Amino acid sequence: MFFFSVSTDAQEKEIIFYPSMADEEKFTESTYFLALLKLALENSKEEFGEYELKKRVQPMFQGRALVEIKHNRNLSVVWTMTSRQREQEVTPIRIPLLRGLGGYRIFLIKADQQKKFSKINNAKQLKKLLAGQGHDWPDSAILTDNHYRLITGSGHSALFNMLQHGRFDYMPRGLHEAWNEVRVFEGLRVETSLAFYYPSPYYFFVSNDNPTLKKRIELGLIKAEKNGSFQKLFLTHAVTKNMLISANLAKRKVFKLKNSFMSPESRQVVEKVLDRHKL
Repeated sequence: MFFFSVSTDAQEKEIIFYPSMADEEKFTESTYFLALLKLALENSKEEFGEYELKKRVQPMFQGRALVEIKHNRNLSVVWTMTSRQREQEVTPIRIPLLRGLGGYRIFLIKADQQKKFSKINNAKQLKKLLAGQGHDWPDSAILTDNHYRLITGSGHSALFNMLQHGRFDYMPRGLHEAWNEVRVFEGLRVETSLAFYYPSPYYFFVSNDNPTLKKRIELGLIKAEKNGSFQKLFLTHAVTKNMLISANLAKRKVFKLKNSFMSPESRQVVEKVLDRHKL
């Protein structure tokens, strides 16, 4: 049974299904991406008409959501980090949703472990420790390719539980993720002295069979950028408004990693926005 973006003759309204992400009841980061999606759809109503956003009830990990998008069933759009493989299987809308800051990662650690990390001065020392990541996240391939030691798991809650129990030493998280997560899981803290950077924009993705929705979201984001509403949302939304201040990147040792899994097209996108936030 297929459910994708359709127009109903009676209402002339496009129905757009978005995922209920696994564990989202504990996390708030999806609220920013959903608000940005609504902003794009509002900004493209004149050209594409009315719409209705509907959330799928069944929670999905990001890998499963991308499979649904690939086969044009159950979902119309998903937001996640890009990779060459993902861009080959589904259609990316190559406008970075985090405005060039998606490549930074700060660490969640056990609350009593800060001294250990404060003593780290170089990548060789950090590579002796174990990082934790999702088994189907592009980050896992990037860390492994850069010779960092890694343990993988399925889903955020499982990984945070593993960190709480010392299965690994640290969990790299996006600037928009770490602060809420540390409030949810007891015994964890945001590490204060280190960070990763590797180019890794977050995009909206749609099915290859849905070019109209791609054009609509893309146009809406472009118009939102031009009229200032994209930047305003980024600077004022609860998930993103204080993340740069809180991360205090200027006082961290930032380890730059290569991302060998990014498409040439996305590499060009990154180069265009990187000058906003140089390391």
